[in-house]
Amino acid sequence: MITRMVYTLVKQLSARVSSTQTSPIRKLIDMVNRTPNVIGLHAGDPDFDTPVCVIEAAKKALDEGYTHYTHTAGLPELREALAEKLLKENNIAADSETEITVTVGGFAALYSAFQTVINPGDEVIIAEPSWPSYKGFTKLSGGIVVPLQLEPPDYPLDVHSLTEKITERTKMVVINNPNNPTGAVYGPEQLRELASLAEKHGFLVLADEVYEKIIFDNTPYCSVASLSDMKEKTITVNSFSKTYAMTGWRVGYVVANKQITSGIRRIHSYVASCVSPAFQKAALAAIKACDDSVQQMVREYEERRNIVVEALNDIPLFQCIKPKGTIYLFPDVQAFGLPSAGVAEQILEKAKVATIPGSAFGSSGEGHLRMAIATSKENLLEAVKRIAGFVKTL
Repeated sequence: MITRMVYTLVKQLSARVSSTQTSPIRKLIDMVNRTPNVIGLHAGDPDFDTPVCVIEAAKKALDEGYTHYTHTAGLPELREALAEKLLKENNIAADSETEITVTVGGFAALYSAFQTVINPGDEVIIAEPSWPSYKGFTKLSGGIVVPLQLEPPDYPLDVHSLTEKITERTKMVVINNPNNPTGAVYGPEQLRELASLAEKHGFLVLADEVYEKIIFDNTPYCSVASLSDMKEKTITVNSFSKTYAMTGWRVGYVVANKQITSGIRRIHSYVASCVSPAFQKAALAAIKACDDSVQQMVREYEERRNIVVEALNDIPLFQCIKPKGTIYLFPDVQAFGLPSAGVAEQILEKAKVATIPGSAFGSSGEGHLRMAIATSKENLLEAVKRIAGFVKTL
């Protein structure tokens, strides 16, 4: 009877649900929430307050009655501001009417994009280490995940290895630039080589650029859609979450050609109908008035990066290079002689510091930990102190 009941319950679930697993990052967050006195270096959630001008814009919008359904594509004035931003900062000429869609965070942008262009059996090449959700989005759309394993310590975009992964079923290549978790920034030359392959083989490129403004050491940045002939072949995803410390506001956007955008808007209308108009007004204020706040946050992240990298490299069994961007460090912990999940578990249990095992980001992330610098210098130094104390006991 019990066996039959379990079988019946399993049959109630769709194949697409069964094809995916809960994100390993979410699992760890749940574990951390059950563990007292933990310093959390696991979540990519900026510790800064949302800029005051953004909060005030939201309050004003609510007072003015921006509390009802609005355009599925996003408020026209926000899309127009995004078009100006894209042209000025990314060298991408996008039509606000037909090529930009405001979404419920970067999550909905990515989900809608995958659902729009991927058919069952299409192959999606994902440059790894990478955010685990790309695999989930691929599987939910019926696509086949093809990992492109990049090599440490700098994890450059290896076009030769990519060429070997391309088949007649390759529909899309996914890159995250700057990269979560490695902090690598793909330069213009690497992206031009990628563009050349896209032209030759006819695949799309999905460029997740949510960390585009969190870049250090004056490293040059390039959007792949800005390269010759790549605008029509690129889906660019971005979000206000990381740049403006607005993770809980859930406002993102996606840029693509007219045909793909039409599909994205159709899918997004089923997912969320529209984004809160008051929060869209807040996002508009962020674009127009928050550059100083962003620059201040990035300077603080760079200082944190420098301090923590130096401190980690003073700990036996740790090796850490300075990432070029993002809010993450990706130290090598292979000297522990354990899988990265085992190292992360021991550090959580013995040192009360939460990190993410590199294996969560694909097999090429094994042997590393992801550590977010999205907390105060005091917390970061205390975390390193705890880890150093734990290592001394080994």
